[in-house]
Amino acid sequence: MAHKRILRVGEAIKRELSFILDRKMGDPRIGMVTVTRVELSEDMHYAKVFVSFMCDDEERHKRMRLLRKARRFLRGELAHTLHLRVSPDLTFVLDDSAENYIRINEVLKRIHDEEREHEPDPEGSGEDPSDP
Repeated sequence: MAHKRILRVGEAIKRELSFILDRKMGDPRIGMVTVTRVELSEDMHYAKVFVSFMCDDEERHKRMRLLRKARRFLRGELAHTLHLRVSPDLTFVLDDSAENYIRINEVLKRIHDEEREHEPDPEGSGEDPSDP
């Protein structure tokens, strides 16, 4: 039963943080940030927030520093919005799973294209495909 509550509160934190970062955050330097998931501790005092950005590495690290500086503001906004007994301490973690997915997809595409190049050409076999 408690596990379901932790998952439900984690999803609510994810949804609210996404809204706060998109609409209420007054710092345009953070840019577009996606909250990919939230892992909440058993006692709900700590939340690990996984975020991703669509930018280069240097810009990504700058934005992460800005997010970490805004932790107190974000925690206060969560407490105000979600009405939790204890607002969890937020730890932001860079989630690069989307980038890994893109890299893996590119490698698989390249392998597939190379395999297609090395396949024998069925039309070049000399047989007429319309003959039964």
